Amino acid sequence: MSKWYRLDNAAKIFPPSKNKYDAKIFRFSVSLKENIDKLVLEQALEKTIEEYPIFKSILKRGFFWYYLEEANIKAQVFEEKNRPCSKFNTNALFEVTYFKKRINLEVNHALTDGTGTLMFLKSLVAYYLDLKYDVKSMEVINKASAKESSLDSFKKYKTGKIRKAISSSKLAYQISDEKYAENRLKIIEGIASVEKIHNLAKKYNVTLTVYLTSVLIKSIGEAMDLKERKKPIVIAVPVNLRQYYPSYTVRNFFNAVNISYKYNGEDIKDICASVSEEFKKNLDEENVKNKMNNMAILEDIFILRLIPIFIKDLVLRYAYKFTDYYQTMTLSNIGIINMPDVYKKYIDYFDVFISTSTIQVCMCSYLDKMVLSFTSQFVNSEVEKNFFRYLSNEGVDIVINTNKVGGSINA
Repeated sequence: MSKWYRLDNAAKIFPPSKNKYDAKIFRFSVSLKENIDKLVLEQALEKTIEEYPIFKSILKRGFFWYYLEEANIKAQVFEEKNRPCSKFNTNALFEVTYFKKRINLEVNHALTDGTGTLMFLKSLVAYYLDLKYDVKSMEVINKASAKESSLDSFKKYKTGKIRKAISSSKLAYQISDEKYAENRLKIIEGIASVEKIHNLAKKYNVTLTVYLTSVLIKSIGEAMDLKERKKPIVIAVPVNLRQYYPSYTVRNFFNAVNISYKYNGEDIKDICASVSEEFKKNLDEENVKNKMNNMAILEDIFILRLIPIFIKDLVLRYAYKFTDYYQTMTLSNIGIINMPDVYKKYIDYFDVFISTSTIQVCMCSYLDKMVLSFTSQFVNSEVEKNFFRYLSNEGVDIVINTNKVGGSINA
């Protein structure tokens, strides 16, 4: 009998809320210094899948809940041809593609989150470089057993006690505009120096995430009509719960905090001060743990477990849409990506972005290269233009890449 897993608490929202604009897929990529060898990449993928058995799963629809079932997933690598974050060539919940020097790992969010995907990609890259260049690091990338990596950490760490957590209840400013035909996803990424952006953050005595959230708020604010400024700009920031609990799971283990600011033309210094306080309040350890616990124990309510899946789908779909009214957009900072020193001369940079029905931004850094990636369904690129132009005016050199789906941007 095949092994199966209940969806973790965070994953339950993704199957019913996906739509033609947003398939709930995100992509991590790594750009190497030389072109990719497909045969070697397939060998590396075979090794990686065995190390992370949860990635062998497919999504199944039961009478009460969706669930994951382990299947005989073959290690397949495809040359990149489909649009990013659109569809896979198989029924697996992930796909590995390549294009010239780049390896792409796309994953269905029902399977894992950004941290779990990054763990898988780092192992894949390490195996690939080991096989291709006959190098071997003594550092262990995956410190978890197969059981630990497949664990539902929401279930493990919930306490069963409901406590009040901080939440934002004001309707947020919504970005809306003409969308591309055929559900096309526009990608605009900027590559910049980590050190230069970090120095700007230090100038205002805030963290890099606080600084870039503040720049994003100002960029959105400058694109708003004056009459729209009565509503707050609310940035949803995913929080990696592994920072608060000793978990090695590669499944979803995150929640999100809302950073709210009512923009009225203030300069970046004032925005940074307010946003910094919002982060401190929302990321208080007790608040984060309370929010996680309150999310996790809902699935223990017996009567909810007996509701058929077609009703749950409807309720969760509307709940997801309802939540959107309280958020302007999402900023996801994966943070610093580390690889063993022996691999550094082969790797150029990493990047990450996610599918969306509106607009989102993701960021990550490797050595001194930070990649800030906007994905959007909108033809208008004013927020992205404001964001990168602001950083450029502050002395940050930025290389802009885009999939040229339409429109233009000048930093």
